Amino acid sequence: MCESNVYLNRAGREELLMERVDRIIPAEDGSIFLESVFGERRVVKARIVEMELVRHRIVLEETPEAMVAERIQEIWLEPATDHGHFHEGEEVILRVFKGYNMKPGDGFSRDGLEAFAVAEGVKRAVPVQERQGSLEINLGQEADGLLQVYVRQQGEHELYGKVVLEIGHHHHHGLQPLGLPLEIVPAGYSHARLGENYEFQVLAAGEPVAGLEVKATYAGTHHRDYPHRLRTDDNGRARIFLTARGNYLFSVTHKNITSTFTLVKSY
Repeated sequence: MCESNVYLNRAGREELLMERVDRIIPAEDGSIFLESVFGERRVVKARIVEMELVRHRIVLEETPEAMVAERIQEIWLEPATDHGHFHEGEEVILRVFKGYNMKPGDGFSRDGLEAFAVAEGVKRAVPVQERQGSLEINLGQEADGLLQVYVRQQGEHELYGKVVLEIGHHHHHGLQPLGLPLEIVPAGYSHARLGENYEFQVLAAGEPVAGLEVKATYAGTHHRDYPHRLRTDDNGRARIFLTARGNYLFSVTHKNITSTFTLVKSY
């Protein structure tokens, strides 16, 4: 084995940054390029402070420029179920969060927050309700098939969050983009499982966005920042090898819009 786990030292605390890295290239601008055996790539503003190759361990330290980088708040959706789908006739409930890296922040207001459900090309507005200190969308027990649900919150920086839900089983027809100003679209609907590649496309006003950074994280991560950074190709596509259990969240920012997509995994 020639790969190592890379840790980032932040104010004396080491946090796992990337697993099984086998390629590290320092750049003249003070950044470091990392690539893992899974094909995941990331560029960080940091310097190498320790290397223990026998223990497959490399420690980086943030540079002052990286420490002051602003983190843009995001909104995202998560299904209120732990088995990856809803059964026919089951009450379909989604939770709405605002924060960063799948970690909710405090004081999320629903002011200006709108929600919509799209099935077979038909869009309808759905209410966002406050329940026991959290925000929820209740689609009732009548939903069936593949649903796309999204929320948006307009302001100086516009926020979108989207999820694809499977109600029942054996729904494998393709999904169409919703036409959002900035949108992450699965390359094709299929069950996403641990140990498989997952491909998606980033669209802005319906057109692919090349060279855009996509941040990816997963439920229960211990990382302070997003553990994965991807880059879209010339067709706006990127892929990730799914190494963690639980749902994943993808986030992109482009022209004053941040948009997320929740990948509901099958177990």
